[in-house]
Amino acid sequence: MKAGEGSKGRDAQRTQDDTAVTGWRERRAILSDFKSEIIDHPRLSIGFGLFWTWVWLVFQTTFFSPSFLVEADLLLPGWIVPLAAYAVTFLVLGGLLKFKGIVPKGNAYLRLIPAVMSLGVLICGVLTFSPLQDPFVNAVVICFGALLMGAATSCFHVEWGRVLGALGPRKTILHGIVGTVLAAAILVLITSFSATFLWIIAFFIPILGMRLLVDESTSIPGLYPKIEDVRLNVPRRFLATSFTQGLSFGIVQTILLTGNYEVPVELLAGSSFAISALGLFVCALFFRMDFNQLIYQVGFLVMALGYLLMSLVAPSFIAALLVHLTGYRFVDIMMWALCVYLIKQRGLPTNWVFAITTCFLLLGQLTGSLVGAATIAQFSLSGQGAHVLSIVMVFAILSLALVLSDRKNLRTGWGMVRPGDAEEPAGDFEMGCELVCRQYGLTAREGEVLLLLAKGRNRAYICTALTLSKETVKTHIRNIYRKMGIHSQEEVFAAVEAEQKSYGFDGEAPHEMRI
Repeated sequence: MKAGEGSKGRDAQRTQDDTAVTGWRERRAILSDFKSEIIDHPRLSIGFGLFWTWVWLVFQTTFFSPSFLVEADLLLPGWIVPLAAYAVTFLVLGGLLKFKGIVPKGNAYLRLIPAVMSLGVLICGVLTFSPLQDPFVNAVVICFGALLMGAATSCFHVEWGRVLGALGPRKTILHGIVGTVLAAAILVLITSFSATFLWIIAFFIPILGMRLLVDESTSIPGLYPKIEDVRLNVPRRFLATSFTQGLSFGIVQTILLTGNYEVPVELLAGSSFAISALGLFVCALFFRMDFNQLIYQVGFLVMALGYLLMSLVAPSFIAALLVHLTGYRFVDIMMWALCVYLIKQRGLPTNWVFAITTCFLLLGQLTGSLVGAATIAQFSLSGQGAHVLSIVMVFAILSLALVLSDRKNLRTGWGMVRPGDAEEPAGDFEMGCELVCRQYGLTAREGEVLLLLAKGRNRAYICTALTLSKETVKTHIRNIYRKMGIHSQEEVFAAVEAEQKSYGFDGEAPHEMRI
C-alpha cells in the first residue's frame, strides 16, 4: 500500500514537472529567495526605485517641458533634448571601450555623475521659474542643462547595470519588481506636490540614489574586470527588440504628452508601474515561462493590445495608454535582465552591453516621438490619421514578435532562462540538449531522461538518478525516440551534438561512449 502511494506521489510529481505551471515547492523556493535577497540588499531595491523615478520624471513625463517648445507650437515632447544626450552618451561610452579600451571609473567619477545630474536640474528649474530676459539665451541654457541631465543619466544607468550584472538576471528581476513598485508609489505621491517641490525632489534623487548604489557596490568584488580579447557583439535580435520597444513607446508617449487628460501623467505612469510589477511577479512565481515567451508572447502582446484599444475606441483612450505603458514596463525589466545575462553568463563588458542596447532603445523612442509628432501635426489626435497609426502599430508589433521570437534566440540562452531559474549558467552541452527538447517538443521529465541518455547513461542509472521505475523510464525513452524519429541512444547523442554545432557551441559533450 505504501509502495503504491509512493508510486502515485512520483506520478503526480512527474505530471507537475511536465506542466507549464510551477509546483508549490518551486514557488516556496522562489518566495524564499525573493525574501532573503530583499532583506540582504534593501538599498538596491530602494536605489533602483529612485533611479526609475528619475528616468520617468525627466525622460517620460511632462515634468521637463521647456516653455520655448510650447511657445514655438511644436508637438515634440520636452524630454527629447535630454533623451538625445542620453542616447549619444551611450554611444560615446561604447566607443571608448571598443576603440580605446577605456572604462570610466573611480570615486571621483561616481561623485561627478549625480553632481552633473543635479546641476542640470538646478539650471532647468531656476530658468523655468525665473527665465532670462533674452528668450534665445534662456532656451540655450535650458538645453545645456537638459544635455547635462541626459549625459550623466547614461553614466548612472551603466553603473546600475554594472552592479546588477554582478548579481545576475534572477536577482535583477527581483530588485526590478520591488524597485518598480517603489517608483510607482513615489510617482503617485508626488502628484500632490507643488511644481517647486517637485523640482527640489528631482535635485536630490540622483545624490541619494548614487549613495545607495555605492554603499551596496562595496560588498561586490570584480565590478571592473579586465577587458582582454572579448568579442564586443550583441545579438541583432536583441537590438531589434530594443528599437521596436522604444519606437512603440515613443509614439504612445507623444500621444500621452500632447493630449489633455484629467488623470495626471505621473499617476498613469505609477499605475502602469505597479501593474507591470504584479504581472511579472505572477509570471515568475506561477509559470514556467522563459525570456523569449515573456518578452514576445506577454510583453509585446500587451503593448499591441494597448494600440488595439486606441484604434477601437480613440487614440486618447486613457485605459489604452495604461495597457501599453504596462506592457512597455514589463518588457523593460525583461530587457534589463537580458543585458545582465549577457554580462554575467556571456562575459560581455557592462559598458558595451548597456551602451549598445539602451542606445537602440532610445533611438527607437526618438524615432517614435518624431513619427508620432508628425502624424498628430498632420491629423488631429482623434482624427483618422492617429487611428490608422494605431492599427499599423498593432500589426507591426505582432509581426515583429513573430519574427524576433524564432529559435535563433536560443543560441544566447533567451529561450532557456526563466525568471525563477538559479543563476548558474548552463553549459554548451546542456544547452544543446535543451535545443533538442524544444525542437521535438519533449516534456520536462523527458528532457531529464534525454540529458542522461546523451551522456551515455544506461537505464539502471537513469532509474536511480531520477527515482523512477524501470517501466516509467522505458516509457519515457520510447516517447523520446518516437518524437525524434530515432531508434538508438547513439542517435540521441548525435542529435545533441548536431544542435551544438548548428548554433556554434564549442563545449564537448561529456559522452562516455566517445572514448
